[in-house]
Amino acid sequence: MSSTRGSASWEVDGLIEIDDLQLANSSKMTNSAKRILIVAGEASSDRYGARLVEVLHSQHGADAIEFYGIGGNEMQKAGVQILCHVRELAHIGPREAVSSLRTYYRTFKRLVDASKTQPPNLAILLDFPEFNLRLAKKMKRLGIRVVYHIGPQIWAWRSGRIRIIRKYVDKMLVILPFEEEYYRIRGVEVEFVGHPLLEGFEPYRNRELFLRGLNLDPGRKTIAILAGSRRKEIDYILPTLLRASQCLLKDISAQFLISAAPTVDVEHIRSLTQKVLQGDPNRDLFHVLIQDSRDILANSDFAFVKSGTSSLEAALVGVPFLITYKISPLSWCVGSILIRSSMKGLVNLIAEERIVPELFQSEATPQNLARIALDYMETPEKSADLRSRLAGIREQLSVRRASETVAATVRGYL
Repeated sequence: MSSTRGSASWEVDGLIEIDDLQLANSSKMTNSAKRILIVAGEASSDRYGARLVEVLHSQHGADAIEFYGIGGNEMQKAGVQILCHVRELAHIGPREAVSSLRTYYRTFKRLVDASKTQPPNLAILLDFPEFNLRLAKKMKRLGIRVVYHIGPQIWAWRSGRIRIIRKYVDKMLVILPFEEEYYRIRGVEVEFVGHPLLEGFEPYRNRELFLRGLNLDPGRKTIAILAGSRRKEIDYILPTLLRASQCLLKDISAQFLISAAPTVDVEHIRSLTQKVLQGDPNRDLFHVLIQDSRDILANSDFAFVKSGTSSLEAALVGVPFLITYKISPLSWCVGSILIRSSMKGLVNLIAEERIVPELFQSEATPQNLARIALDYMETPEKSADLRSRLAGIREQLSVRRASETVAATVRGYL
């Protein structure tokens, strides 16, 4: 046990804990103020949660509502009292999560204990279904109402979870257009709120200044690499994408921008990159960046993108890209049994057709990935067609402003 924030804060087994006395004394609430539990389990949810907190504070005043729970740097900056940082929970698949069960349990217990000591007026749960559905059940049993923002993708796998949602979630706020009808016909109170990724979505589109600012050549073909926001994802996916990039360099002259998510230690990404590229005379063409991923995408010619929210980000930017994913064989085997959808990429699910190439697990070889990337980069009309189709995705998702719609729902429950 080592002190991390003075006498009132401790780090135990990698889990940041805040002393109960500090938790109580640091509150600025008045007797009439509201208290909200908010839980986000990954980088994208951290951003969405932070934006929601900012909207509610701007509408009601920072002292009128106190937030506590799980989040990352963005939610912490927005004023959420973080009981556990998302980086401590960034695991994927059943095999990868087993080693961290103790951390999950301690985090879960701490949230429940804090909610018993000072019951919140509302719990807002963002994505993170393996954890949050269990937490929803516990909150409801404590008499706390639950709003679930960014619902589990039960339309793709493990549809039986609908019974838990119907019983323990007061309202589901979904971010994909087709999800609203899916949940509604199954008896869940639901509303499509728009996709929060679109809010403030203004990537920096000046290739000359952006790349020269990084001491890179704007005239060279540029490929973005987005390997994930969790360390385990990166360990599985990044080496394959780096080897695919090495294959590409046999046919074209290019430079590669590796995006480091804020939830992952950038030094780990640099170390892994150096290990894979050791001895490669072209290793100086690979650059690990902490710049915003959407800026990296907007100033690239093509992108290798991990399946998930980052693929949707690439679609909204409009850069040609492919979707890929790799995980442990055990986790993939379990997932393959449970997942029922023929397409797995969010972009393709929204489009209801395979407009973006998908390569998963055994198909995601360096040679296959490089072949598809080369095809798009050497066929301008193919890239132009994909850009046109991606514009339609943005149009579908921009019907509503998500954080303001969610905030209105929260106000109703408060």
